[in-house]
Amino acid sequence: MIRILMVEDERGAVEVFKNLIARHQSDFEFLGAARNVKEAVERIKEEKPEVLILDISLPDGTGFDVLEIIGEINFEVIFLTAHESFAIKAIKNNAFDYILKPFQSTEMNEALRKVKVKLEEKGRTEELQRIALHTQEGIDFINIAEIIYLKASSNYTEIYLIDGQKILASKTLKNFEKLLDHPMVRVHNSYMVNLSYIKKFDKAESSLVLNTGKSLPVSKQRKSELFHHFVKEI
Repeated sequence: MIRILMVEDERGAVEVFKNLIARHQSDFEFLGAARNVKEAVERIKEEKPEVLILDISLPDGTGFDVLEIIGEINFEVIFLTAHESFAIKAIKNNAFDYILKPFQSTEMNEALRKVKVKLEEKGRTEELQRIALHTQEGIDFINIAEIIYLKASSNYTEIYLIDGQKILASKTLKNFEKLLDHPMVRVHNSYMVNLSYIKKFDKAESSLVLNTGKSLPVSKQRKSELFHHFVKEI
């Protein structure tokens, strides 16, 4: 089941969407609706939806405020708004889709069909992109997408995951550099990083700031290669 949360303060719109899910979208689990920015942020963190139906105009702010506060967006966003002028900003905020209110059932059903296809394809891709890590205790199988960064530790490598776990693997960082490709990039003799978790480059310190707040050094020799990847990401 695909977990879907709505952020909408109009009760009528919530009821229409709830009935649409019940009648036509059996693959979705409707988590209900948050009525404002504060409630939306709390529920997203607690319930971890895979899809967010996000109204732009809310009593205490905007849907864009919700995304800014959350920071790392690991769900698909379908924006709802009565104002077409927000379309460009929605697109810049990585909207999966953008629907004008009052929404039509056919339009919403099509958006949900497309987001379901995307999530299913993403799931299959992540299942394929797994790696077996040999440790002193045995073998850990993890998704590459869950790796934030790797750190050299003599003949071993410390691997830091999105859930806060650290795994000590019995391979050198050089071995992992040969094994892993984009989005994993070597940025220093001691570090590889997942480009997906980079927040900014600190020019003064020649370091990367990650979404977690962690800073990693970038060597002069690796800087041009790193920026090459940034250009490809734009």
